[in-house]
Amino acid sequence: MRKRENSSREGSGGTKNDEIAEDLGAEDLGVVEFLTERLPARRKIRLTNKHKAIQENRTIQKNRGQATVPGLVLSLACLLILFMTPASMFRESSASSPALSLTSGDASFASPNRLNSSSDEEPARLDFNGSSIHGEVFPKLEVRALWVLRNTLVSRDEIDRMLRRAKEAGFNLLFVQVRGRGDAYYKSSIEPRAELLSKNVFDPLAYLIAEAHRNRFSVHVWLNTLLVWSAPQGPSNVRHVVLSHPNWVAVRSDGKSLAELSRKEIEAMGIEGVFLAPGNPAVREHIRAVVRELVANYDVDGIHLDYIRYPNMTVGYDEGTRTEFMRRYGVDPDQIANDREAMIELFGKIGLQDLGLLWEKWRVSSVDALVDSVRSDLRTLNPKVRLSAAVIADSRSAIGRHGQDWPAWLRRGVLDFVVPMCYSASTQFVRNQVLAIRNLADEKRFYPGIAMYNQSPGRVVEKVRALRKMGVSGFSMFCYDPERPRSAVLRELSRTVFEEPAMPRPEATEWSYDK
Repeated sequence: MRKRENSSREGSGGTKNDEIAEDLGAEDLGVVEFLTERLPARRKIRLTNKHKAIQENRTIQKNRGQATVPGLVLSLACLLILFMTPASMFRESSASSPALSLTSGDASFASPNRLNSSSDEEPARLDFNGSSIHGEVFPKLEVRALWVLRNTLVSRDEIDRMLRRAKEAGFNLLFVQVRGRGDAYYKSSIEPRAELLSKNVFDPLAYLIAEAHRNRFSVHVWLNTLLVWSAPQGPSNVRHVVLSHPNWVAVRSDGKSLAELSRKEIEAMGIEGVFLAPGNPAVREHIRAVVRELVANYDVDGIHLDYIRYPNMTVGYDEGTRTEFMRRYGVDPDQIANDREAMIELFGKIGLQDLGLLWEKWRVSSVDALVDSVRSDLRTLNPKVRLSAAVIADSRSAIGRHGQDWPAWLRRGVLDFVVPMCYSASTQFVRNQVLAIRNLADEKRFYPGIAMYNQSPGRVVEKVRALRKMGVSGFSMFCYDPERPRSAVLRELSRTVFEEPAMPRPEATEWSYDK
């Protein structure tokens, strides 16, 4: 407690630490330097200005014979305290920083206007996690991701504009949407070229990756995995999966394919559009082929899976899925849903309930199988490519209503990280979501997604500050849309919580997870 009181007076000058510094003679400084050079990296010391001034007078002091025994004793005592003090004590806020300040290594990521500030301004306090300026903490090892919508990829000018805005705002990772509705915003032999690009011959993904890497962004390609259509009118390209493989589309228990439903019926179900059936092995193989093509042909840093789930658990009755379940368990799921009397006669009420639970678990496992197979392919093709997913923040809802068991994916090491979609405008609600997620995942393996479309810039900043205090290691902002770029939010982020740059290319840092 006394140490905190002494250091809290440091800003006004004349502290006990200063008195000790003045007592240190030239030879004492030599002892300090000799020993601190041999400290572990996490405890290296950077001499303050007063110590540097003493160091400059080394020769004068040495000639005058002013190195005293008391001074030597004091310096050795200080070193003894340093070695006995827990490392966590050195990561306190600037209000309690001792006279000997800590450095986190390369300071080249600090803002130039801060490094060149006048002596009257309080200097940036660097610690192992980043810097703190005027009470605002800026972690260096922090993911600052931005979801980039596919309509950004229609031209070089749009891509350049997005990269400039993202760089100015302080982002370091881009989730770039390259598969929106079963189409390709890149050169593909598997998926049809996106209609927005049909008249454009250039490869937008190749251009974006080259420019993004030149500007020190990570690029994770964002795929709408199982959602393949949502427009009122169906696709026109005969190569589109809905037209070329209609038997892959998810089917309800009444036998209706989602592709056959009207827009009104889709909305009545509370779903986003037409989904493929993850229980169908042919669908899983198709998704794997899409990912393999991207990793083989492009220098991507990661694969980001979105809509990696069922629309809801009323579907799963397509022929391919039913056949797989029957092959394993000898029961047709259609009978479980639609022929209850016959099933009760065969298995009894409890037996039918057990079959229903088995059917639900099996559908969850079919999504697991898809994610597992993608991870397996990445290990073979390029183990350095990260695998992540945008997930429903409420894990119970994710599993029970959509078959998305993302906590299990993290536990088994299938995903490097998840991005829970915490899109509420309420900061308290988002905090509660993150508290629940933290019980399921390490802070370095989830980065909450924050909405920019439904709240003021100030509310977005408020969430970043609140989640940083909770120990969250990164965020993703939803989303960049060239038609609505959320410029006010980006400006507010750049002048407040993202003012200090974070480490570029974040997956290259020590906290990345190699699988």
